[in-house]
Amino acid sequence: MKKLFLFIALAFVMQSCICIKFPPARDTSFLRDLTSEQKNMVCWTSDTTSLKDLANDGRIYAVNPNQMRELLKTKEKVIVYKWLPICTSENCTSLGLTQSYCDEKGIELYVIADSYKEAFLQIESIKNPLFSINIDYFDEDVKHCDEEFYKELLGDKYDKKNYYRFYYFENGEFVRTYDSVNSL
Repeated sequence: MKKLFLFIALAFVMQSCICIKFPPARDTSFLRDLTSEQKNMVCWTSDTTSLKDLANDGRIYAVNPNQMRELLKTKEKVIVYKWLPICTSENCTSLGLTQSYCDEKGIELYVIADSYKEAFLQIESIKNPLFSINIDYFDEDVKHCDEEFYKELLGDKYDKKNYYRFYYFENGEFVRTYDSVNSL
């Protein structure tokens, strides 16, 4: 009986692990430029990992759209910032500025980085954990994961022509997009 209990307890603990400490099976260019220390700071979450209790601990959590939807349902007002660290457009703002603006408006900020290397430089600028897209969730080519991620996250409100970077949610429901943090 003790062995059965230990087996069940061990199985539960193993299933609820937050990070899987190995890179995805696909060879992706955005991982090649990372140092081994940085690669260890990218956590590939399992489908059952809850994002609700994660903190900004300097790691980047690769997540899927279902996990993000569950997280967004727990918050009243949220901006999801589709952040490209090397973006030079006037609509791309620093994480620190975006966090300050969201704090002033009483809006929770979740950032989904489009690349890793530069993301480690600004990760301390935000309160919540930094996310990226878990490419192993998708059967698609890596180039299309971004589109598929937001298509699933936004559901029937997804618009392929949508090039905005800020997605506003209320109680887990997508409300609208913004082209600039100043438009909130």
